[in-house]
Amino acid sequence: MDFISALDRGSLGGLARLCATGATWWVDTGPDRRGGDPQLSPHGSGRFPLHGVMRMDDKLALMRRLGPTAFPTGCRQIPRRVVAGDDTCVIEVEGHGVHASGVEYANRYGFVFDVDPTGAVVSVREYLDTVHAQQVVGGGAPVPRSSLDHPVAGDAPDPGDPPPAVATAVAMWPALARGDLDTFGGLFTGDATWWTDTGRDRRLGRPHRRGDIHANGPFHGTVTLTEKLAAMRARLAAGGYRSAAVTVTPRRWIADDTLVAVEAVGDAVLADGARYQNRYLWIVDVRADGIGEVREYCDTLHIADLMGFDAEVGRRTGEEPR
Repeated sequence: MDFISALDRGSLGGLARLCATGATWWVDTGPDRRGGDPQLSPHGSGRFPLHGVMRMDDKLALMRRLGPTAFPTGCRQIPRRVVAGDDTCVIEVEGHGVHASGVEYANRYGFVFDVDPTGAVVSVREYLDTVHAQQVVGGGAPVPRSSLDHPVAGDAPDPGDPPPAVATAVAMWPALARGDLDTFGGLFTGDATWWTDTGRDRRLGRPHRRGDIHANGPFHGTVTLTEKLAAMRARLAAGGYRSAAVTVTPRRWIADDTLVAVEAVGDAVLADGARYQNRYLWIVDVRADGIGEVREYCDTLHIADLMGFDAEVGRRTGEEPR
């Protein structure tokens, strides 16, 4: 939490003091999937703000150089929820500032922090709405498209004997990969909700506001699980995938009482042959009678690029306004 507090104050020296030597900061990279893969691109993409992995010293130097001109009045960072593990912590954050262009910047983040035995931060992974970040901070400049040389999915690490909440949270993905939405939906409570961020329509994505899955496609804010399932069924029925659906592979998880944070990768082949290869942070609230809430942080710009959605107006490219 000290990291978010220092970030909120704009104290870059404070951030530096919280980090171990050699610490890194990662942000996803939109259409450039290779640029966001730490193994294929250990030095990142070279683009800001969607830079992949970056040395913390370089990130802070960049913030020191660009921050005062990009956000003359600062950019607040307000923590909303924490999922804490032994050496990893996930903090959900709402950020707000006014860019020098006059455009309001209001992003939602899932920060994943790894710390060493002394408590120093060794890595930061920042999941956020990449459409909004690129549109405001990146100036809307186009990002080149690249694919990974390998499927991002594969065998998940052996979780051993996970707590019941974790077992329930990760049970979603085998059913989804098979396209078995009945089993998938059966894991949720009757009043369950699903949130994902909303691209350029910032008001719609406020977590406690009612979203709109019909108007905004995959960028829908908070909707009922019933609505989400209907949209998923429609996409499968329309032949949106050559694969059965999206294969989501958890890479690691953190459990804190009923909250489970899961970092995962997704892989699918779309109907046009394009490869969908997203990276996710899921916050899953597991209750006694099932999953009550899912909050999905992922690379929204990758979705908009591959699936033909205009992330500003929430419709497929070429469609007439509703």
